[in-house]
Amino acid sequence: MKENLEGATQVAMWDGQYDLAHHEGNANLWGDPHVPYAEVAARRFAENSASVVLDLPCGDGRNLPALSAGAPILLAADTSPTAMAIAAEVAEKAGIRDKTVFVQLNAFATGLLDDSIDGIYAWDLLGHLTKPGDALREFYRVLRPGGSLISNVWTMNDCQVVDPNVTSIGDKEYVDHFGFYCRHYDRESLNAMLESAGLVPELIEVASWIDPAHAHYRTYEHRHESFVITIRKH
Repeated sequence: MKENLEGATQVAMWDGQYDLAHHEGNANLWGDPHVPYAEVAARRFAENSASVVLDLPCGDGRNLPALSAGAPILLAADTSPTAMAIAAEVAEKAGIRDKTVFVQLNAFATGLLDDSIDGIYAWDLLGHLTKPGDALREFYRVLRPGGSLISNVWTMNDCQVVDPNVTSIGDKEYVDHFGFYCRHYDRESLNAMLESAGLVPELIEVASWIDPAHAHYRTYEHRHESFVITIRKH
């Protein structure tokens, strides 16, 4: 069964993971170091004179301090209230709580106005969705003309492909050891996904980095590799 983040079951599962990690005294589920590309995204948003940047999903806030350099207002959004409560603590510790607004949002129907957001950072979201094009179209709708969306999808070289606890359920499709749907891409399938969404990327890059162990999820140091997609609204 191809469940994903748009389903209520998966939303509850994510919230439960954050809650378990938090109540056992972990700073956050994913570990304090931010994804390195968050710094790149913040620089690009700032260079584009962004006023409001949306981080969706913000998770438990690991990328918020780095992204805060990208705009005066940081809109931190997620489906998990537990994650956002932890993220608020992270923002407070980083001294950015006053510029960060937390809101519970669904990537498929944000409820935001057309042309209202200067920059969107959507990290490790699309790979969990069976219909990523729907989320991309929604992000494009709320972007202001001239604004940019920066997102990623995992490549076939990502650590999850060879993780013994991850099960293949189809071509480039997997379910991890907690039942979360994970879709990986090669360049051909990425191009097809973007074309089906009716979007033309400004830039596609390959980024790799080492992530720390994640409490109750992937409990060992591991290497991720992603295609990073930048889409600018004209």
